[in-house]
Amino acid sequence: MLNRTSVILTTISWLTFSSIAFAQTQIKDAQGAWLGTMSIPNGPTLRVGVEVFKRANNEWGANVASLDQMSRYMTSDIALQNNILTVQLREAPIKITGQLSADGKTIAAEFTQGDNHWALPLSKVTMLPQINRAQTPTAITTYNENEVRYVNSNDQTWLSGTLTTPKDNLRHPAVMLIAGSGPNQRDSYHNGHRPFKVLADYLTKQGFVVLRADKRGVYQSAGQFKEGDVHNFANDTQAAIQFLKTHDQVDANRIFLIGHSEGSFIAAMAATIEKVQGVISMAGPGMSTLDILLLQDQTEPAAKGATKAETDVLLKFSQTFYRTVLSTTDEHKRKLELQALYDNLTGSRAEIVNKWVAQQGTLNVNLAASNTFYLWLQQNPLDYWAKLAIPALLLNGDKDSQVPAQENIAGLANTLKNNKISYQQYILPGLNHMFQDAQSGANDEYASIEETINPKALDIIGQWLKQQTK
Repeated sequence: MLNRTSVILTTISWLTFSSIAFAQTQIKDAQGAWLGTMSIPNGPTLRVGVEVFKRANNEWGANVASLDQMSRYMTSDIALQNNILTVQLREAPIKITGQLSADGKTIAAEFTQGDNHWALPLSKVTMLPQINRAQTPTAITTYNENEVRYVNSNDQTWLSGTLTTPKDNLRHPAVMLIAGSGPNQRDSYHNGHRPFKVLADYLTKQGFVVLRADKRGVYQSAGQFKEGDVHNFANDTQAAIQFLKTHDQVDANRIFLIGHSEGSFIAAMAATIEKVQGVISMAGPGMSTLDILLLQDQTEPAAKGATKAETDVLLKFSQTFYRTVLSTTDEHKRKLELQALYDNLTGSRAEIVNKWVAQQGTLNVNLAASNTFYLWLQQNPLDYWAKLAIPALLLNGDKDSQVPAQENIAGLANTLKNNKISYQQYILPGLNHMFQDAQSGANDEYASIEETINPKALDIIGQWLKQQTK
């Protein structure tokens, strides 16, 4: 449930490259990584990167990165014809056009946003520069790491991921990592951090096979992220479980799911349709989607300094906003009515809402007006947790401002208790939504923290999994 902004690429949320009617050899000429620098008059100088590759469905795809803004995985449509490359962002009036040089080493490109044009010369590089936080694994020598792909047989969407395995020929218990909301790449990248890569590294060294995957329509996975909903993501997870069950190094009777934030919800859903042996919830929602958003719309501003009087105003606005979403079945009408809520704000209410919300996150009109959000807002994760009959581990940090610990752990624990399920719960002091040792817990603090996942959280996860696999 991360909300992040950027200076130039602020409206970009995903890109998907396609090869429409062009020969493979033409697109293949652009395969690899490209890096350039774009200078904005009276503004920042930004490094922009492009990676071109084959997606899991064997079609050409790519990734775009605004490296200085730490926006690493974004997406578009690409055409390459007569050495002219055109990249058109799907969700913003932005495109990159340029000519591929005869030697295939440079692209004389231009970045266009609306009526603005900036030079963006691109050069071929071995790989894009990486931010390596203190815990990010670099040289991997003690286990194997391989690229894998598998298909969701429900809608034939191919998913791409990374599988890490111990260096032997034995069968091991396996873990599937499931990311939270948003177009997450396999490492669950944010602000230079790669928490799923850190977690996979830790667990594989403990003797587990670990799979982490790009969401549909993100990075190297096929499909369309914006058209996906929680049911699609649950089916994608089911496909991952089925893939693990057929792998030579996996004990098919010892497979576990670890879901972070919304990924916890997806894990519970997937566990009701495909047999696994346990679920770990990391900062997972323990109340209805509506209730957690109403709570989140207060706790996030409070963590950033909003007063009680201000959060009371925000709560009333959020209640009206989400009630409007749920009561308006037509998408176009929904958008108009939600925008009217902002337009009709006056006085101190307008000042408070614009100061702390400013159409961010789930209070963004375009996002909330979508049919996907309309359906998501009606969901309740507890409906799926109530169906489980397998052990569970519940983790949260007491400085989590996005999925507040006390209320959500209580909701999950009470549901499991009523279902007579074996579970353990921990609220870890000082940790935020990403399980970093934090000061305030506000989401704008994530980037300034060097720690990716607190060792205490890693230890609890590892110990619980070992107990379940004895």
